[in-house]
Amino acid sequence: MSRKVSARARWRYWFDNTMSRGTTGLIGWLAVASAGLILVLTTAIELVRPSKDRGNPVLLLWKTFITTFSLAAPETGRWPELALWFVLALGGIFIVSALVGLLTSGVNRRLEQLRKGRSQVVERDHTVVLGWSDQIYTVITELVEANASRRRAAVVILADQDKVAMEDRVQHRIGSTGRTRLVFRTGSPLDLKDLEMVNLNEARSIIVLAPDGGTAEDADAYVLKTLLAINKGPAFRGRPHHVVASVRDSRNRDVAKLAGGDAIVLDGDDIGARLIVQTARQSKLSVVYHDLFDFGGDEIYMTAEPTLVGKQFGQALLAYRECCPMGLRLADGKTVLNPPPGTVISPGDQLVLLARDDSMIKLAARPLTVDPSAILHAVRGPAAPESTLILGWNRRASRIIEQLDIYVAAGSTVDVVTDRTDAATAVNRLGPKLRRLLIRSKSGDTRDRGVLETLDVLAYHNVIVLADDDLDALTADSRVLVTLLHLRDLLAGRGPGIVSEMRDDRDRALAQLTKADDFVVSEQLVSLLMTQISENRDLESVFDDLFDADGAEIYIRPASYYLRPGVSVTFSTVVEAAWRRGEVAIGYRVADPGDSHGVVLNPDKEQVMPAIDRVIVLSSS
Repeated sequence: MSRKVSARARWRYWFDNTMSRGTTGLIGWLAVASAGLILVLTTAIELVRPSKDRGNPVLLLWKTFITTFSLAAPETGRWPELALWFVLALGGIFIVSALVGLLTSGVNRRLEQLRKGRSQVVERDHTVVLGWSDQIYTVITELVEANASRRRAAVVILADQDKVAMEDRVQHRIGSTGRTRLVFRTGSPLDLKDLEMVNLNEARSIIVLAPDGGTAEDADAYVLKTLLAINKGPAFRGRPHHVVASVRDSRNRDVAKLAGGDAIVLDGDDIGARLIVQTARQSKLSVVYHDLFDFGGDEIYMTAEPTLVGKQFGQALLAYRECCPMGLRLADGKTVLNPPPGTVISPGDQLVLLARDDSMIKLAARPLTVDPSAILHAVRGPAAPESTLILGWNRRASRIIEQLDIYVAAGSTVDVVTDRTDAATAVNRLGPKLRRLLIRSKSGDTRDRGVLETLDVLAYHNVIVLADDDLDALTADSRVLVTLLHLRDLLAGRGPGIVSEMRDDRDRALAQLTKADDFVVSEQLVSLLMTQISENRDLESVFDDLFDADGAEIYIRPASYYLRPGVSVTFSTVVEAAWRRGEVAIGYRVADPGDSHGVVLNPDKEQVMPAIDRVIVLSSS
């Protein structure tokens, strides 16, 4: 039920927001008050003066303004009278000074209270972010992008931080937020009274962020308590809330769901591990995921198309020119990406589409042409065993190895090199559980060039460099950069693809100078996912299918599997070629990308493609 807010409360909220701007707001209100005083008194004097004494109203307004700010006294008269006027002027000065002092101290106290960020928020249909971490900058940036088409949008941040400090940090990192207003409040998301400040019951969505630092157990405990406060708090109980959160330890996800009721809880470590494994085996896959997850490029939409009901899903693939169907959201709410051939679109089903904007979702004006002579159905050979080198260790390493065991062929190997003392114990525990991988560990500092020279890095198919989560982000990323610099110098442009995990997205620019193939910032990608789901709850089922090892996944495969060499075709031909293999094509990679990554998602199906070397597809194997 919507809470009724009085006009007085709304005016007070608006006044508080203007006053909390500090000196600028105070000067503005003093100017308004002065102008009002002068106008009212000028009008009153003009009304009470005899008609014969009335003159130019503008001149009277000027005299009133001068009198208001100058304490004017007569220039002529008898000395006793002038002495009294002098005493009066001095008294007036003291009285006005005292009044100004009292007003100033009162206003300053009020400003101090406002700048502490403890006043009530009366926004509606806003997004609430609870907690503070480095993820906040990604979340706010994406929400600003998502709100670009909204006329009024607000993001309210409640964290146990100083309000002014939060404002300064966001202003420094993000800058202008366009149409989106940011409202900061100081308070603990674990405190029920503080939660009431941000008007959760009328929020469009709520995002819960775990604090930086500390252990995964401490971070998950913070998330669990916040979810419990939202779901079970007396002021919020029984109200529907669209809450999105993530945990770091997979074991805590189920209990977090119990605490949060219908909250969506992501498994951050599991998602990060899957992304690292998939990216390590397919160069530039991180670029594809980043484009899918952010609001800056192509986005995932769901739409019903009555004209396609009763037709097979394969026919829908070439029904759109400027968007790519990816799968179906069935009437029961389940999402199936890359559905099996022969799947018929039923009433109530929605198409899952990749499009630049929802305004681009419209059927092609005419049938799209396909060049059957250019299509090649090459047969992939059996998967060969792979060798993977993992440099470094963190809490996700065990999950990464378990995921790698799912994808590789039998007889594959993984070598772990780290100076972490807990890694050997974890490796020994993992060994008997692995079905296809043979795992070995070696103690060594990955920043030591001598250690790296003994590893024969050229013999590996994949190299993964992990950031140590026992260290702060700056130190951990610095160690990764040192390792990458040594590796690139040793390999001299040859050898396996290198995937590095970073803690801070700002370090990616430096990492690119090392010419590593891919960079995965796990927390940033999880932040993007949380923001996407906060805007559209139905996307949870899409991402569940995308990250499920048994569902459809994104692959970047050689173009020679689909097209004859040297042909010039449109993307519609690639879509048809992929569908004949039971896959859904959603993009390609340019053969000569230059300095860029060369990845193109959702191209126009009627435009002739440049020379490509890879096709990006959704496939179940």
